[in-house]
Formats: sequence, C-alpha cells, structure tokens
Amino acid sequence: MWGAATDERRVYTNIANSQHKNFTLKPSQNTTIAGGWVAMEASSGNILWSTANPNDATSPAPVSVANGVLFAGSTYREGPIYAMNAKNGKILWSYDTGTTVYGGISVSNGCVYLGNGYKVTLGFVNRNYTAGTSLYAFCIS
Repeated sequence: MWGAATDERRVYTNIANSQHKNFTLKPSQNTTIAGGWVAMEASSGNILWSTANPNDATSPAPVSVANGVLFAGSTYREGPIYAMNAKNGKILWSYDTGTTVYGGISVSNGCVYLGNGYKVTLGFVNRNYTAGTSLYAFCIS
C-alpha cells in the first residue's frame, strides 16, 4: 500500500489491512485480521510467502530489504520492528521500540535506521498509536 522494496529477484511490500478484515495469507492458506508482509516473484508476480504481523496490528509502513533480510515496522503500541528472512518470511528477530512504528526503515552501510512515534495518520490523530521522539540505529560490525 505505501511502498515496496526489491532485491531484483523478489518484490516485497507491506499488507496494511487497516480495517482488520479477515484475509488469507498466500500460499499458506492461514487467515489473519492483522497486517503483514508479502514477497512476490519479480518476473511473474507469484506470491512466494506472506507473514502476518504477530501482534495483530496493522502494517502500513514501507519495507526495506538488504543482505537477504526484510525489515518492517508495526503500529502495535509497543512498536516492534521485525527482521525477516527474505527467502521465506520467517521472523529472525524483533525489537520493541516502545512506541508505534508507522514510517519506513532505511538501510545504509550495514546499519538500519528508523524513527517512531507517529500519532497522526492521513491527517487524523489515531488514539491507538503511541507517540515517541526516538531515532534508532542498529548496526552490524
């Protein structure tokens, strides 16, 4: 909905599901009311995997991919970010930022950067979101 990333073989994007509608994750046939993330084959558009947001929150933020890892955020009040295996969608690790992660995640020179704490979405205050003022950097040396 809000952005996509590619590693030239696959296209990755978020599944916002802002209305929490029941839908089926392809190709697994699992159902969820959460947002999530999906990988598609770039040459055909075939869905390779999809992963539900494990805390049943929405996932409107754009994703980023680097070195075989997909990075994404969650609007859950604790604001986790997730690192997923780009080949299969398995969550490798997560980190609770303490506030909503609504914006995208940037990757540069071995570091992942994100800000968090948006309380306004599309011009409206969202009372379910937790505000914050932090900038995070996770680096691999």
